[in-house]
Amino acid sequence: MAAEKASPEDGKKGEPSKDDAKGKKKEEKKEVELSDEDLALKENLELMVTRSSDSKAGVAKLAMETMRSEIKSATSSMTSVPKPLKFLRPHLQTLKDTFAKMKKPAENKKLLADIISLLAMTDAPVENVMPESLKYRLLGSGEDIGTWGHEYVRNLASEIGTEYHRRQEEAGPDGMEVDNSDLMGLVNEIIPFHMKHNAEPEAVDLLIEVERLDILADHVTKENHARTCLYLFSCSSYLPEPEDAEVLKVAHAIFMKVEKYTEAMRVACRLGVQETMEETFNAAEDKLVRRQMCYMLARHGHPLKLDEGPCEVTDGDELEELQTIMSNSNLSANYLTLARDLDVMEAKLPEDIYKTHLMEGRAPAGAAVDSARANLASTFVNAFVNAGFGQDKLLTTSEGAEGTEGDGSAGAGSNVSWIFKNKDHGKMSAAASLGSILLWDVEDGLPRVDNYLYSMEQQVVAGGLLAVGLINVNVRNDCDPAYGLLYESVSKEDSSVRIGAIMGLGLAYAGCQKEEVQELLVPIITDESIPMDVVAFAALSLGLVFVGTCHEECVQAIVQALMLRPEKDLEHPFTKFLCLGLGLLFLQRQGEVEATLEVAKTLPPRVSEFLQVTLEVCAYAGSGNVLKVQAMLARCGEHPDLEGEETAAEGEGAAAGESGEEESKDWLPPPPPPGTSFGGR
Repeated sequence: MAAEKASPEDGKKGEPSKDDAKGKKKEEKKEVELSDEDLALKENLELMVTRSSDSKAGVAKLAMETMRSEIKSATSSMTSVPKPLKFLRPHLQTLKDTFAKMKKPAENKKLLADIISLLAMTDAPVENVMPESLKYRLLGSGEDIGTWGHEYVRNLASEIGTEYHRRQEEAGPDGMEVDNSDLMGLVNEIIPFHMKHNAEPEAVDLLIEVERLDILADHVTKENHARTCLYLFSCSSYLPEPEDAEVLKVAHAIFMKVEKYTEAMRVACRLGVQETMEETFNAAEDKLVRRQMCYMLARHGHPLKLDEGPCEVTDGDELEELQTIMSNSNLSANYLTLARDLDVMEAKLPEDIYKTHLMEGRAPAGAAVDSARANLASTFVNAFVNAGFGQDKLLTTSEGAEGTEGDGSAGAGSNVSWIFKNKDHGKMSAAASLGSILLWDVEDGLPRVDNYLYSMEQQVVAGGLLAVGLINVNVRNDCDPAYGLLYESVSKEDSSVRIGAIMGLGLAYAGCQKEEVQELLVPIITDESIPMDVVAFAALSLGLVFVGTCHEECVQAIVQALMLRPEKDLEHPFTKFLCLGLGLLFLQRQGEVEATLEVAKTLPPRVSEFLQVTLEVCAYAGSGNVLKVQAMLARCGEHPDLEGEETAAEGEGAAAGESGEEESKDWLPPPPPPGTSFGGR
């Protein structure tokens, strides 16, 4: 009766709540998720964990062998977490305790260490402590590392890099040499595994981490060398100096091993080391391969001496052929052959580029009127669009067209008439543009330019000298016609003629490191009585000729000019060409520019800031140096006070009759045409 009289509330208190019921149902569902097979596996593995600590060595060994076989059979598929690992993971600490208590036999202890090493893959790393997976691997049996699967090997490689750097940091910069023989033993197991299983990037990363990239070449074959070297190239762009060069040297060694000599030469040209180029050239015995390498060396501006020295060629016919290729003597003929094959030999007019007839309201209504500015623009457009083709419709038209000289349309009149349709420095540009049209054609081009060198107009003479330089760009000739035609004009009285000759030398011998040019131009740079514009172009030419060489005498001459010149001269617009010439000497030399950068900081503020930026930009060009990129971006975000500069510029304009800036624009020579090479840099 008492139970019947119990209140409903008392009954509710005795019943489980809805939340508790839901929780129990979830737990039941989780337990039910395991199939009979999985449940049996779980119970079996838990039993093996218990028996691994058995006092009988035979029982413990059998338990460990069972666990190992279950794990190995499950690692064949990694689409999900293998069930043996999933069931054994909660017992990791139990296995560690068993390992710590186990003394004999040593074989059982090593077997258990292998299992713990695999299970410890998911352990979070602890600072200043060896990673658990790596630790137990070193204590393990040392069986083939590949039997545990790719994921285990990747994890181990990552932990090796972490442990290597930890040891290096503990030793410190002045510490004793660290013994990494245990780590290197594992590295020597992992690298062959990666190379055999198409994981070349991971092998390269590991060797870079442990600073043993030199052993990579021993594991490369003809099947995997392409992927390996491609990754090495990618890495070199992001590594600091000198590690970037070391990576390229390894790529070169790999190409040499698999006898890919043209690819090896490409790497040698990128390194810029003469001995490496010579070694690569001598290794090739096939004549066709040697021809290909000569074309590459000629294009990069690194000719080899084939008549003497380590690369001497004894076969007379082969020597003559290779020297012709390396001198670029046939560059113009090859270029024109390609143009004929592509059917693009017909000369184009500037109007073909402008397409003014397609623009409404732009077509001239009446007779065409000559404009000096429009003619100058047409000169440059004509020079670039017809570069290297040897003909155009403005400058190289036949002399018989002089009868139409009065016609203002483009293409009418002889070459002389077109030059004189320009004014002042426009005449110099028009004459120099002929060098672009006759690019690389030394034999036929120089006679056609020779007439301009004897003109009564000094601007035309200067343009002719510049054209001589353009025609000889990257072409080497035993007679050395460019130097013979230009060197006397360097000492002429007229500044425009001197500048034309100086820039002609700079373009003709860009990247050639010709000492005669240095002997000719250095005295001009150091002479304080010579006008600043001439000095500036002399420095720029030296920068082109000795680009990326850090030539000591050239550097000293330009720095001396910047230090000894009065501050008024440093405010001249052409001073920036002095800075650029100095920067070109350090092109891609990175750390070697530091000493010159310190000197630049001592110069007057007017030029110091610009020189520092120019030196850094040139020295780290193409390096991918993230820190330098960030520093440059920070400079771009600065907003300097321009009032002082504007005041100085106004004073300079008043002193120079407000002609300085106009001269700086007019005197600029045409940029080198497409295809011009500056020593492969």
